Amino acid sequence: MTASVTQKEAMRADRLISMVLALQDGGKTTTSALAAALQVSRRTVLRDLEALSFSGIPVLAEGGPGGGVWLDPAYRTTLTGMKEDELRTLLVSGDGRLLDDLGWGKAFRESQRKLRATVPRRFEPGVDFVRRRLVIDSRWWWHEAADPNLETLQAAVWEDRLVEGEYQGWDGSRKPVRLEAYGLAAKAGLWYFIGRREREWRTYRVSRFWDARKTTPFRRDPAFDLSDWWPLHAKEFAAEFSAFRFALALPEAQVRFLRSIAPGRVEVKGPCEDRPGWVTAEVGLDSSLYAELVVLGLGRDCRILGNADLAGAVVLRAQEAIEAHEDAP
Repeated sequence: MTASVTQKEAMRADRLISMVLALQDGGKTTTSALAAALQVSRRTVLRDLEALSFSGIPVLAEGGPGGGVWLDPAYRTTLTGMKEDELRTLLVSGDGRLLDDLGWGKAFRESQRKLRATVPRRFEPGVDFVRRRLVIDSRWWWHEAADPNLETLQAAVWEDRLVEGEYQGWDGSRKPVRLEAYGLAAKAGLWYFIGRREREWRTYRVSRFWDARKTTPFRRDPAFDLSDWWPLHAKEFAAEFSAFRFALALPEAQVRFLRSIAPGRVEVKGPCEDRPGWVTAEVGLDSSLYAELVVLGLGRDCRILGNADLAGAVVLRAQEAIEAHEDAP
């Protein structure tokens, strides 16, 4: 019984620390939002807020529309309650390679070195154990050198300036763009630029900009928060990579290969009725050109279903390739 009570008290102490840090970091919020963030009931949050107030922490509250709870702005705490597993996430998962693109790699590695120097001695063996056995590398295998446009786009984001230049589509065509610079995001080793055009935020691949240049300042929407916006819109952006949909019949043994070149974008529907050992699959890619390349890569081990335009484009591209290599030794 004593051990159980002690465990509950420890869990509550952790929760109270998390609550103070959440209020300190996020400012005014609602008890419902706190309950969702801490994964407890609203009643538990109310009890914890009362406990914090009794302990001398200046929690302020206001009821009604627009109300909420917050800490007195003059109050700051250095209490972190850092645990060994939390230290591991900071020290082991750090990957400064993408920060090199922003010119921050050296500062990041120095901050990691300083953080390691502050690790309590009792945590050192556990942190070192994981560090020697786990590496997280956020870059794709064939990572290009930092795009020259990244520096320009980064400066425009920091200074709230418009970006002008040309942007290349998947088919190689270019069109002029004029965008308000709102943010940068790194995904799987690639940099993306978040810009607003005609009051709509959109995502652009940094490597597809041509001659990007920052121009005049603009008035940034103070309500926009990239850390909130990106998770909500990443799925929407990813859907654009699957907008061109088509059906294939292919040997079941080739499904794994197909998924390796189009991960997350292949849905097997079932067996192919007229070809034993074959299955039908629906594939979503970002363009018809990509689809042509996938079909050509599979060669005789696939058949396009119900898409005459794509089939005709594949035949034409194959014929062009044959003509281009007729005289090859």
